[in-house]
Amino acid sequence: MITLRFTETAEEDIAFSVSPLLEAVHSWHALTDPGHHALHVPWVRRCRRLPDALRRRMREHGFVVADYIPAFFESRAGDHDADFTDQLAAVRAVPPALLAADLARTLLIATRYAGCDLVEDPATRDAVLAELHRTDPDRASRLRGILTDPVPVLDDTLEVLEDYWSAAFADEWERIEPSLYESIAQAGARIAHQGLFPMLRTLVPQIRIDPARRTLRLDRPHEHDIAVTRERPVTFTASHYVWPHVRLTCETPWPLRITYPALPLAPASAARPASQEEILTTLRALAAAPRLQILTHLAAQSRTTQELATLLGLSPSVTSRHLQQLTQAGLTTTRREGYYVLYSLAPTRLDQIATALTTLVAAPQ
Repeated sequence: MITLRFTETAEEDIAFSVSPLLEAVHSWHALTDPGHHALHVPWVRRCRRLPDALRRRMREHGFVVADYIPAFFESRAGDHDADFTDQLAAVRAVPPALLAADLARTLLIATRYAGCDLVEDPATRDAVLAELHRTDPDRASRLRGILTDPVPVLDDTLEVLEDYWSAAFADEWERIEPSLYESIAQAGARIAHQGLFPMLRTLVPQIRIDPARRTLRLDRPHEHDIAVTRERPVTFTASHYVWPHVRLTCETPWPLRITYPALPLAPASAARPASQEEILTTLRALAAAPRLQILTHLAAQSRTTQELATLLGLSPSVTSRHLQQLTQAGLTTTRREGYYVLYSLAPTRLDQIATALTTLVAAPQ
């Protein structure tokens, strides 16, 4: 579990950005396993028209972005004046030892080994290579090459990225960049009027938030507890192609960064105006103290029926009926974790209804 702790003046400790290089990398990640990226199927289909030679090279080097996205792709990601070419140049300037450690993570199970250990500890490196050679000789050979000299692998990867950008993604970036900046503006407006945690709530269920403790948590296979301060701020990078993930970079020496799905580019159904019938259904669901209390508890984190019943002082059966009405109104979503069903707040639905009500009562010009 990774935990970020925010101060009372957290708004001063955060920033927002967009990144053409990082967005191109995330779109390449979507192409490595299209089945997990339903929102991006149109882009997957468009990329079938890429030259065969380029598609082959993207498959050959796809391991670099298939699972772990190397942090060095975030070089100058917070610089609004940096274009794609500037960011590539910044990546090429990363010291080889950092490149090797980060590239190694694309080939290893992060919970067992750290890339820096392989670079700094010859005994660990030899043991890992020997073990990997027994199970996957090709991967072992690739890892050995990265640890010996990562620059050729980086050069090949960036060359593929440049060709991919020229052949297709430069036009795609021109299309989506305005919407990414719109997402940042919306997030900033929400923070200005409501504070940080209502903005963070839009990232549920990928993250867990606890406004009372001023924490944000992500389920990850390693433990980090990080205080967000002016000395170590966090940058939120809006992205279309990171969906359905929320990615967090927290390993030193890289800056603290959360790359999150931009709301304006969510599936079309999320942006559809609510009908009067939907507004009435939602208002009826909200018009009861227990259901409002449920939404308050779910704003902090996902919870089970049994947990909510205890918090509300109600029986599980009564709580279940309240949850059913909230779910029918689209205010909550569910997912199963083993035996339990977890309920989560649906912030997009709340935004949809709020927009509909604002439009309904807007004063005439």
